[in-house]
Amino acid sequence: MLDTRVDVQDDRADRSSRVMTMPPSPRVERLRQRYLDTKDKAVIDIARIVTKVMKETEGEPIVTRRGKAFAAIVRGVPVNIYPDELFVGWLFSEPRGTEVWVDQFWLEREFDTISTRETTPFLISEADKRELKEDIFPYWKTQRHSPFIPPALQKEGIVAAGGMKFLPHSIANYEKVLKKGILGIKEDAEERLSRIDLLDPAELEKVPFLQGVIMGLEAAAEIGIRFAEKARERAEGESDAIRKAELLKIAEICSRVPAHPAETFHEALQSVWFTHIMLGWEVSAYAGMSPGRSDQYLYPYYEKDIREGRITPEAAQELLDCWCMRYSQHYMMWQDSPYSISNHTPAHHIDVGGLNADGSNGANDLSYMFLEAMMHTPGMVEPTLGLLVHSKTPDDLLIKACQLTAMGGGYPMYINQDLMVDNLRVRGEATGGRPVTLAIARQFGAGGGCHEPTLSGMESGWYGAGGVRPGIRMATLPAALELALTNGMTRFGDKRVGLETGDPTQFETYEAFRDAYKAQLAWLIKTNSIAANIGEIAHLQPTVFASAITEDCIESGIAKEKGGARYNVGGGTGLTGSVDIGNSLAAIKKLVFDEEKVSMAEMCEALENNFEGHDALHRMCLDVPKFGNDEDDVDEQVAWVTHVTAEETKKYKTTYGGHRFAMQVPMSTYVPAGLPVGALPSGRLSGEPLAAAFSPTQGSDTKGPTAVLKSLGKVDNAEVSLGQTLNMTLDPAVFEKDDGVKRLADLIRTFVDQKLDQVQFNVVSADTLRAAQEEPDKHRELVVKVAGYNARFTLLQKEIQDSIIARTEHGL
Repeated sequence: MLDTRVDVQDDRADRSSRVMTMPPSPRVERLRQRYLDTKDKAVIDIARIVTKVMKETEGEPIVTRRGKAFAAIVRGVPVNIYPDELFVGWLFSEPRGTEVWVDQFWLEREFDTISTRETTPFLISEADKRELKEDIFPYWKTQRHSPFIPPALQKEGIVAAGGMKFLPHSIANYEKVLKKGILGIKEDAEERLSRIDLLDPAELEKVPFLQGVIMGLEAAAEIGIRFAEKARERAEGESDAIRKAELLKIAEICSRVPAHPAETFHEALQSVWFTHIMLGWEVSAYAGMSPGRSDQYLYPYYEKDIREGRITPEAAQELLDCWCMRYSQHYMMWQDSPYSISNHTPAHHIDVGGLNADGSNGANDLSYMFLEAMMHTPGMVEPTLGLLVHSKTPDDLLIKACQLTAMGGGYPMYINQDLMVDNLRVRGEATGGRPVTLAIARQFGAGGGCHEPTLSGMESGWYGAGGVRPGIRMATLPAALELALTNGMTRFGDKRVGLETGDPTQFETYEAFRDAYKAQLAWLIKTNSIAANIGEIAHLQPTVFASAITEDCIESGIAKEKGGARYNVGGGTGLTGSVDIGNSLAAIKKLVFDEEKVSMAEMCEALENNFEGHDALHRMCLDVPKFGNDEDDVDEQVAWVTHVTAEETKKYKTTYGGHRFAMQVPMSTYVPAGLPVGALPSGRLSGEPLAAAFSPTQGSDTKGPTAVLKSLGKVDNAEVSLGQTLNMTLDPAVFEKDDGVKRLADLIRTFVDQKLDQVQFNVVSADTLRAAQEEPDKHRELVVKVAGYNARFTLLQKEIQDSIIARTEHGL
């Protein structure tokens, strides 16, 4: 057998050289290697500053405290400049630094092992451990209050859970910062404050927020000055004339942005980066706060520089390459637990291509250059690059993207902007909110986070976590099926956690059983929404900087977390397990009711015993057609459960005014979410991973990629308003043929025609992945698409690695 486990990186390099417009510069390669050689490190700069400010401001309004904390962070984080850099500032102080959250109390249990553990170790100094243990954690433990849950809601199954952190998923208005500068936005806030009617109590309540915004923006305007001073200081001691000139240019750029409007391409890139890292500093974390359609708002500065002879395409490409690499960081440490999701980056999602407001093609030169940047930087796991595909996407842009896909690494994801437009417009129409016009949906629609359709610069964003949950370990859709099969009881006990929907062995029709499942699902969605509301009231904190650069917050005088944004959208129900449900419902319908091959009692007994002693029934369950093979019987069940979940979810609102929506972007949670789920009628065994998002169950899609797309096309995908993820693996041999890239481009056109939301590809063989498990040091640059994000394969937990290996390798 041909050994496919050698020379993987050499093969990629050979393919890269054939499709690149230009080679990466020596500087880019030096920075890339330096980044790969740097170890992940835990830092506590923000935790230290926030703790000090919060101790000093107790008793003041929370928005004032938050404003003071943000200002102190911007003025207090270390200012570091490293060799070869053309941009300055890091998300968390230094390359591959990760900020410790103030309530990451589990870290105390792993202080002695976090630096040496097998999965994603993080360096941490003894001094930082001591400060966390003696000062930071003790204070925040006194601030950690469990949300009050009324007895009536406790009976509904609502329980307190660990964690206070809310993770925002949004896209700020970077273009406003570029055009007005931070000081210009500060003037807007000052002008709005001057119009406050102090005799109106509702207006008076806005004063602390606006004062906090002004305080935060004043500090934000100083970030460039701090780095300009550091750059001049470094330049004074620099003996190399070229590097000295670079440092002086950095100082000149930082003395202008982000305080003032950007004038050049380099200034625009630095201004966006400063804005981006400060958004992360404000919440001490980063999860889904994305730069949006960067090729659109950066293009005017690139075009002007090229037209006026200020920059060459080669120099601009080097700048863009270096800029993109700065996003490749972890955003948090996960504890060493089987229920932890995989290590991953902050989901700095950048989209290119797409539509203009008038429906014309919006791609420009930068759209191609972003794709080139990802070709130049193998081994980087960010930014999460997406191509907004539509019916008018130019062939050469799509081919360029497919060439990038063929190189491996999981870039780019392909997002159907035609469907995204429908999706975003549904948000307003379906909930009675402010209408989203066609032009707004086209121009401002982009993917945030892993992939959540977002109106750039206009939305509140949606929030995850919060410290309250339904009384079920993982509130996934299979949990509702287990409740329907046990009449609301825990499968392995005598505790009632759901509704009484009847003894499943007494249902005479499939429709009666499906109605029982629907009732349990509705209960689960309702309790999940109640839990989210309690958590939001208890823990969701206002932002001043992020709100200031979100449309309408300054004018409304209200933080985006309190409903001040132009559009409010709430996190909702995750569709994790919808494919497992569809497969399971199809099996019950076929085997129990249509063909009567087994009784419901026999099915329940087999499930309770994890199919042990029921080999024949297990085989029958596995043989029932599975989703992803263009089989109407099962595809209809997936479509049904998706529709019901979406309809039930949008009945509920967030505490900040947005309606909740369904989503199918579970990161890597499909693996730990499967641990508490018992055997399912689909044939899946207890504890096995669930299907990955909207993807067929690993290895069950046997009729080719077109059949997968046709199955997914039977679902009303526009209803899943917070996005869907489809993972597919392509056999690398596809691209050994001259027409391989063209065939992939044709498949993407089919994907658009089928009205699907998103698709992303790994181009790597199972043999290569297994080799990486055996010899990780030889495959450290191997990047794969896990879910909505990319990760270095060798740093993933083995369970997640195995789930990726199990995916079907499709030909074209």
